[in-house]
Amino acid sequence: MPIERISTEELIKKYRAEYQRLRPVFSKAIGDDVCFNMPGFKHLIFKGKHRRETAAIFNRLVLIPLIAPVIRNCDEEVEIRIRKEMVDGRKTKVTYYALEAHVGKNSVRVRVVTRKVGEKGAHYFQSIMKY
Repeated sequence: MPIERISTEELIKKYRAEYQRLRPVFSKAIGDDVCFNMPGFKHLIFKGKHRRETAAIFNRLVLIPLIAPVIRNCDEEVEIRIRKEMVDGRKTKVTYYALEAHVGKNSVRVRVVTRKVGEKGAHYFQSIMKY
């Protein structure tokens, strides 16, 4: 079935299953495993409480197969942002790491963003985009 004929909901269902098969991936750039949870997947579809436009959702979902290769192939983080955010009702330090690599059959430059809450928290996938 051509991709144009698949509804957004079917596309989300297809890529959710692919995302759920992802296992933690070690990143040389941040020296730790990057884990995957549903808030990371939901961030591909929503920005805060607002649903992203269909084109933006599609552009992120189709990159899901490239998440692990980007994390594995990136030698050093491209950008680090540290912010104070409300997490579970408390203001906490949250660190975002941007990892980039050329991956895929057409060697596309892709950026994966990870999120770490607190000093001892695990790194979780946050977002992906072509760059």
